[in-house]
Amino acid sequence: MDLLYLKIFLRRNDTSHSILIIALLAAMLASAYSINSFLNAQIEALASLREPAGKKYVILGGESISNSRLNPLLADSLRSLQHIGNVTAERIFWSNVSVGPIRFESLVRGVSNVKEFLSMRKAYLNGSAATNMAEAVIGELVSKAYSIGVGSKIHLTYNGRSLILTVTGLFRTQTEIDSEIIVPIVAAFNLTGEEEASLIEFSLKAGADVSEALKEVAGLLPRDARIVCTQQPTLFARQINTQIIRFLAFWSLAVHAVVASASYIIATRLIEETSYEIRMLMALGARRLSIFTLIISYIIIVATSGSILGSALGLIGTQMISAALSWLTPSIRMAPFLEPQQALQILLTTIFSAIMGCIPPAHRAAKMKYTERLL
Repeated sequence: MDLLYLKIFLRRNDTSHSILIIALLAAMLASAYSINSFLNAQIEALASLREPAGKKYVILGGESISNSRLNPLLADSLRSLQHIGNVTAERIFWSNVSVGPIRFESLVRGVSNVKEFLSMRKAYLNGSAATNMAEAVIGELVSKAYSIGVGSKIHLTYNGRSLILTVTGLFRTQTEIDSEIIVPIVAAFNLTGEEEASLIEFSLKAGADVSEALKEVAGLLPRDARIVCTQQPTLFARQINTQIIRFLAFWSLAVHAVVASASYIIATRLIEETSYEIRMLMALGARRLSIFTLIISYIIIVATSGSILGSALGLIGTQMISAALSWLTPSIRMAPFLEPQQALQILLTTIFSAIMGCIPPAHRAAKMKYTERLL
């Protein structure tokens, strides 16, 4: 029985093709799981950040920040209201940045008062706040990623316009703005060539009546502007992650259904091509359970080999694509990885799906009499 099993396994020309089919399906799972692991790690890192204290409101002049345009003088009008606390006009845009031979893309935020803006976020500042259009402060994450220190010269380029700034300070807030470059809003206006704010952020004084305060603010806004209550980024990220996990669950179910179908086809072809050996075994007195076990064992070996190969191919392929993407777009940095329990899960679920798929043809083969020809 063992020799026949080995003969069946080794002599079939399409065994390698069967393993490759399962490997490609397993690679799809491995690549999806590796990307999800990276996203989970980023979300956990975000969860460790400190949320900005107090509820804040943002005034937008469009559907999104990218197309929002507001008159920065509106911030001065808000400061005169009774219930309004801190007010900051901001211009936000992506800019190409050069620091010596290093080039990358970064989010730049121009604010009306850099010192007040950082103070609102309880920032730790190494150095001093930028006070004029030739100065900037850099977030800790940008500083570490590109080795930028106090006194460094950075060259910002936006739509053909450029500006050289001196870094006067490095800040850490343990929030998402640690990955940004903060400049006085006049520098942002000079670089973009537009004296318009992307948004105006404000907070309410302690004990202020929220509905009354927002009515006062709304009375000053132009017709196309709207007030948005800022959402906590950690909660938002976790909600997105939950949706990704649900998608992966359905994706995995679909892939395993295809694995089961492929296993059915592989087992059927195996039985058809080895029907002579199966009939001879049964004629020599082999039990039906032995035939059934023979086919199941073959499928388990194919599924195991394909799953291990596919997990490796999926992970390596995703890492190579991520490395190429990071090289082409330095602002995108991904490091997909596969947890050991995820690799084990892919292996076990692939084997289980393959077994489920091959049971019907294996059962038919076990019931076949040696004088019959399997249909």
